[in-house]
Amino acid sequence: MRKIIILCGCIMLSAIHLNGQTASQHNNETLLEGGVKVDATFFNFQKADAPNAISILTPGLTLGGFMDIWFKERIGIRPELNLNFKRTVFGWKDNSGQMLSFGIEVPIYVVTRFKVFRRHHILVGLGPYTEFSCFARWMIDGRNVDLLKIHEGGAPMIQDTQSGFGVVFGYGFGNGIGIEASYKLCYYNILQPNTSQGVSLYPQSISIGLTCKIKNK
Repeated sequence: MRKIIILCGCIMLSAIHLNGQTASQHNNETLLEGGVKVDATFFNFQKADAPNAISILTPGLTLGGFMDIWFKERIGIRPELNLNFKRTVFGWKDNSGQMLSFGIEVPIYVVTRFKVFRRHHILVGLGPYTEFSCFARWMIDGRNVDLLKIHEGGAPMIQDTQSGFGVVFGYGFGNGIGIEASYKLCYYNILQPNTSQGVSLYPQSISIGLTCKIKNK
């Protein structure tokens, strides 16, 4: 949790510092566009070495904020800070249960945009992300299993962080409202070695939602 607080603090301080800069020196202007977002996030696991396992893509909710930092007219970076409420039906074909999780996610995209007409544009981005899990429970067989609790093996069932890569696509209207979709995939197995039993789980999510920008030059 201390790592989360430090990371969030660094992001906020960086945003304040950048927002306070007046980068309007002729052709070397830096444009800042901050905003908020709300997404419907569909979550499940890609499975390996588990032919009888199931994980159903199930809707959840993402609330967040972002800062588009444009160094050129079409090239920039976008750090985000998101709160993810995710769920999936997970288990085996004859015995499954609902998994609920809450986490703090920090993606950093390299983005580009293309003007369509007037002030409308298309945005495309690619970059890494890290999510810090604060809560993860699996309800199966009448039990409520805390997946982040240290069990008999001396470790939780899943890792409390996940990292991977994501892509984002968006369409922005001239009034600051936009529609965006993103896909993220964790690149490593989140099961702890003592609980995996040869099974690998790779979290993935698809998000579709709305953004609202506050432009600052």
